[in-house]
Amino acid sequence: LKMEKYQLSHNIFYWCGLIGIFLIGFFTADTYVPEAMGPMGGAATSLADIFNGMVYDSTFLLIIISSILALILGQEFSSRTILEVNAGHSRKTIFFAKVISYLIAFNIMALVYPVAGCIRESVRFGITEAGNLCYQVSKAILYSLLLNSATFLIAIWIVFWLRSSARAIAVTALVTFVLSLYLGYGMMFDLPVAFLATYQIREAVFSVTYFLPWAILVSVVWIVALITFSWISFRKCELK
Repeated sequence: LKMEKYQLSHNIFYWCGLIGIFLIGFFTADTYVPEAMGPMGGAATSLADIFNGMVYDSTFLLIIISSILALILGQEFSSRTILEVNAGHSRKTIFFAKVISYLIAFNIMALVYPVAGCIRESVRFGITEAGNLCYQVSKAILYSLLLNSATFLIAIWIVFWLRSSARAIAVTALVTFVLSLYLGYGMMFDLPVAFLATYQIREAVFSVTYFLPWAILVSVVWIVALITFSWISFRKCELK
């Protein structure tokens, strides 16, 4: 796990992505002030509204972040062989080390977006109602970690399945784009969208309730299913 984190922390594409997401969040934060969570959400009145609004509206970023994940993880393959010095570690250990390290790294990247927005808008709103701010931000972070992990596991599975960086990027971008498109049109035309992790993120930040069993259930089902599919694909990977 330490080796995986070390490799990610020294990857130029990861840092470029992290800085890029921060800059996007910083320079678009003002657009969330008049409508924090769309026309139905009303104007932002605090940093908690900005944070929630940017988490609510971060669906499009998941396409970019998932593609960066596919690019970096796909780089570990050469001629469909994963270049891994296993040093006696089991295949299962290598698998979970990769999954855990990538989920941590890319969840951090996703959360940089609302954090950057709050930094930009801290001058406007200040730190008021600290208790409510901690409550709202901790809830948004908790459900982002659970539900964004489901989305990132799609990219991980695709990489282990295709074992090709270029094809994995293309398929990951296409799949996440289609899911985002379905979310948008599904909400517009009252199609079933409750099974989508991205929809549950929006429900979580919009709700005043902390414990949301449906969101937790959706995240668990997606995560368990995708880890299973990823493991099946990873078992077929040739280690070197």
